[in-house]
Amino acid sequence: MNKKLLISILATALATILIGAGTYSYFNDVETSKNNIFVDGTIDLRIRHNPDDPWTDGVTATWNIPDMKPGDDIPQRSIWFKNFGTIQTSTLTITCNYSVIEEVPQTEADTDPNTDKHPDAMAKYMIITYIHYRNDLIDIDCLTGMNGTQGPIEDWKINDTDNDGKITLYDLKNDPLNLPSPDTQPSKTTQLDMALKFHLAAGNDFQGDTFNLELIFTLSQ
Repeated sequence: MNKKLLISILATALATILIGAGTYSYFNDVETSKNNIFVDGTIDLRIRHNPDDPWTDGVTATWNIPDMKPGDDIPQRSIWFKNFGTIQTSTLTITCNYSVIEEVPQTEADTDPNTDKHPDAMAKYMIITYIHYRNDLIDIDCLTGMNGTQGPIEDWKINDTDNDGKITLYDLKNDPLNLPSPDTQPSKTTQLDMALKFHLAAGNDFQGDTFNLELIFTLSQ
């Protein structure tokens, strides 16, 4: 056989093999998993002033103290907590913010007509005399960080952040509490009890001023 013809036949056969290899396929069967739905859970903290009150997303006027003067004790008030969401939580963070409203017209004896521009000054005279976070199984003193004989736990205690020898709303703002979530005892009623005192040393610079306090509660996983 002519050598050129033989090479041509071999080349043709090789091309046929390569083409066949390229088009060969296996049987298969494909199935799918459909309608896989992922819905985010919820955290829904609600609070109330009294056990008989409805649960709401916020409360107002926990304290309403007219004609406050230096040395006055501000009576204890309570706030109850419950998570109505679907996600179990671990921590309730408590802090605060505040503002000062200057009186109009200006009181003659008011030596600082601009307390509204630096409300921390008045907050440092709003002493926290009592603050407990409790239910039937825990009773945390947030001035010491103690729960009975347990503690002290640093996250459960308000520290004297400005080293002035007293625990005030200024300290709560700058050193938030991180307490066990109400979810850790879901069948129990968990509440915060808190009392204040307007320091006796508060001066004329606060005469006529209105201190507006906002307590802030954050529930988290």
